[in-house]
Formats: sequence, structure tokens, C-alpha cells
Amino acid sequence: MALHCIKYQSALNAALSENELQALLAKARHYNAAHHISGLLLCRNEQVVQVLEGEEEALRVLYAKIQHDPRHHSLEVLADEPLSKRSFGAWAMALRR
Repeated sequence: MALHCIKYQSALNAALSENELQALLAKARHYNAAHHISGLLLCRNEQVVQVLEGEEEALRVLYAKIQHDPRHHSLEVLADEPLSKRSFGAWAMALRR
């Protein structure tokens, strides 16, 4: 399996409450674990940066879902490239504020 990485930033329509953020994180961890995706989610107020690592096709499917998520807008891909090794392999999805 060839590893791949997609990094993007976006703007939330409104800041997520702690409960909303924890629910999002739980759902992401479950989905990502099932699809062998790892990554990091950075949130600050209405700004998001996310790093996704995994098999390229799995990342493309997930990113397409992210693009249609009505909670955010102005998605901008920062990197879309092959990856030699995971930086966040121990995390189905980590959260940092």
C-alpha cells in the first residue's frame, strides 16, 4: 500500500461547541480507524487545518465527503502528495487547539 497525504485548511461557518467538536472527533476516529487513515485536526475559533494520511483512494473518498460538509467553507488544499511514512500513525485522529 502506497501512503499518501492530504493537508487542507478551511473556515467553519461557526465555531464548534465542545460537545460538537467531541462528537466530530469520535466519528472521525471511528471512520478513520476502519479505513486505515491517521491524522491531525487543528482547530482555532473558526479556522481548521487537517492532515490526513493513508492509502490515496481512501483519502480521496474522505476528502470528497469533507468538501460537502456544510459546517465549513473555503477549503484550500495545502498538500496532496505521496508520503514515505506516517507522522501521525498512532492517531486515528488527534485534536489540537
